[in-house]
Amino acid sequence: MLNDRRLSRSVPKRLLTTDFQDYLGKWIPLSIAVGIVGGFFSVVFQALIVLIGDVASSTALPWYLIILVPAAGGLVAGLILTAFPQARGFGNDEVIDAIHHRGGKVDWRLVPSILVASSFTIGSGGSAGRESPASLIGAGISSAIGERFGLSRSDMRIIIIAGTAACFSALFKAPLGCAVFALEIPYKNDIESRAAVPALIASIVGYLMAVSVFGMGPYMDVSDMVFTLDHTVLGIAAVVGSLAGLGGIAFITLFKSIRRAFSKVHIPFAAKVALGGLLTGMVGLLAPDVLGLGEEPVARMINGGAMALSTLALLLVAKMLATSLTVGSGGAGGVFFPSLFIGGTIGALTATALGLQDTGLYVVVGMGAMMAGVTKTPISAPIMITEIVGGYGVLIPLMIASVLAYMLTGDYSIYQRQLTRRQFRFDISTLGEVRVEDMMRTPVIAVQEGMNAIEALDRAEREAHYIYPVVDAEHRVIGQVRREALRMVAESAPDARVEDIMSRSFQKIPADMEGVNAFERMNSSCYPQAIRFMVVDPEDGEKLVGILSRIDVLEAMEALDEWHHR
Repeated sequence: MLNDRRLSRSVPKRLLTTDFQDYLGKWIPLSIAVGIVGGFFSVVFQALIVLIGDVASSTALPWYLIILVPAAGGLVAGLILTAFPQARGFGNDEVIDAIHHRGGKVDWRLVPSILVASSFTIGSGGSAGRESPASLIGAGISSAIGERFGLSRSDMRIIIIAGTAACFSALFKAPLGCAVFALEIPYKNDIESRAAVPALIASIVGYLMAVSVFGMGPYMDVSDMVFTLDHTVLGIAAVVGSLAGLGGIAFITLFKSIRRAFSKVHIPFAAKVALGGLLTGMVGLLAPDVLGLGEEPVARMINGGAMALSTLALLLVAKMLATSLTVGSGGAGGVFFPSLFIGGTIGALTATALGLQDTGLYVVVGMGAMMAGVTKTPISAPIMITEIVGGYGVLIPLMIASVLAYMLTGDYSIYQRQLTRRQFRFDISTLGEVRVEDMMRTPVIAVQEGMNAIEALDRAEREAHYIYPVVDAEHRVIGQVRREALRMVAESAPDARVEDIMSRSFQKIPADMEGVNAFERMNSSCYPQAIRFMVVDPEDGEKLVGILSRIDVLEAMEALDEWHHR
């Protein structure tokens, strides 16, 4: 009976692991909050774009107004961004920069300005997408929530990724693809896996907010694509992916060239954005379909709307140019959906040139391939596009084309702030050849529990560290104390005992643990103390024999890596 009672008491402790408690107490509620607020602002954003677009196109416009309306929208956006200069820039790049360099901090006060400015840019006919403004909106909202709850720098990076996922999902009604996109976008060749659960939860909530307003259907209402998955389909998909990769390089090169050119034009910022809108309107005179979001022309191409090769070629060049002019001049908007338009046009061109009847499949394949190539998101691209068009049968051709476009674009990316990868380039498996005792730092500067603050600080001054282990008379570790805490207490209450100052929360590992296991525990723990382990005797389990920090592990890994490359 006693054993049964002990078992019943221990089960909840085993089930409620530290990670699970962290999710319950922090990430689930925060992710839901971010999803609700982000989803709401995305719905407002879409409604505002539609409202401005309806006003701008309420009547058939003469040719000179087709030119002037995007210029007027650019002027309004430019004036707003002049008043709020921090909101300028390419939204996704700003969020990526915040993740890598600003500890996940984005000023939430930029949200209204970027929302209104981008609505005028897009609604007036500017060739731009909604995703970059949405990314900045989601990051600003989630950053405010994170700061309100005092999140650490590491957690702030995670929550703004979740905020981005929520706003993307509410825009494109693609909860899985948008969550993965938010995880992929900070890097060219990596993924921010630590943010996976918050991003998924926030993305689901943002999606539910959107479908409650816009209905359950997919983002694009397209007809079902019926095809046989044979070598011909896969071969043409590979061709489309390769052409999309080359087209992606051309688009990125053109976009960055026009952006540099506008940066050298010395006129007021608002006038610069208006000039970009004016030039975009001129392009729109030749190809009206390239103005605005371009959703309707893409839907027509997917649904098999026949177009001549010359028309498709004009759309391809015109969309690249119009987007580069709109966004490159400083207009508030993104290039995500324009890149889908460009990729879809490449797919339609390829299918039409080959004399194929069912061009819709290759339009969709081109969309995913271009997305993967220019944004460096080969995993989320096929997932997201299948959700956008509601056709999971196209997944295999999409995957083939996306991988090829991603490889062909190489280091090219539309986002300047992306890092190549998150991880350092060491072979972690080399740590399997060493034990903790081979990497740990010894001798150890430890303080006795019975010391007063002055004595303990005197001991600590022998070697500067952030934290010192606290041991009993038999050198068994019982806690740890911060150097700063010792200094403060030594000034205010010098007779205070260490045992009253120390923290009894610490992490310990045995000296004979394999190095790779120690490294994994260090990375997987939720506790900040896990950057430093107390190393204990394997037989005693309590007796302190050393200290293992992240720096010790990295130095050991570097030494092993050098040895293996001799």
